[in-house]
Amino acid sequence: RPSGEANTQNSDIMLRYFTSGTSGYPKMVQHNFTYPLGHITTAKFWQNVIDDGLHLSIAETGWAKAMWGKLYGQWICGTSIFVYDMMSFKPAAVLRQIEKHKVTTFCAPPTVYRYLVRTDLSKYDLSKCRRFSTAGEALNGEVYNKWLEQTGKKIYEGYGQSESTIICGNFMETPVRPGSMGRPNPLYDVEVLDQNGKAVPAGEVGELCI
Repeated sequence: RPSGEANTQNSDIMLRYFTSGTSGYPKMVQHNFTYPLGHITTAKFWQNVIDDGLHLSIAETGWAKAMWGKLYGQWICGTSIFVYDMMSFKPAAVLRQIEKHKVTTFCAPPTVYRYLVRTDLSKYDLSKCRRFSTAGEALNGEVYNKWLEQTGKKIYEGYGQSESTIICGNFMETPVRPGSMGRPNPLYDVEVLDQNGKAVPAGEVGELCI
């Protein structure tokens, strides 16, 4: 390991993401070596990973969600990562892996859940999986309800960006409202503001600001 003037620092560049370009061209986002610590909240309090558990997140490694859901917070919190390499997504194959390997926590984008609920979920034993979570886009209330009806398990939604860790989420065992991405992460000062930068009353539309 380098020492002296060449010694490594927490402020050193660790990685750069490209954003998905939702509202414009993709941008480069830079993180330093303190970034993994921010994902302790992501893994422990949103995904609810457990010590000596087995966690599966479905995300390509070119996407920030792969680091969000597969490596940093999860390993720090002591869970193992299950990786299933697919050339193309097959819902039945994923469900078989969750059942066969007794996955304890699972996270995937809402699009994945939309395909999973079209499958006969009664054919698979998902009882060992104690937590299902989702992020990446809004979760449709109908998909949430179908999943709950067929599995008896809730889906805990969360929201964040390539520039951050989880910003809002359904943390721990808080009540879940379908269509809601949950409450602010205590690591961030989050408000819903109007165009003039003023906090909006409950029930009114505004912009999520940090």
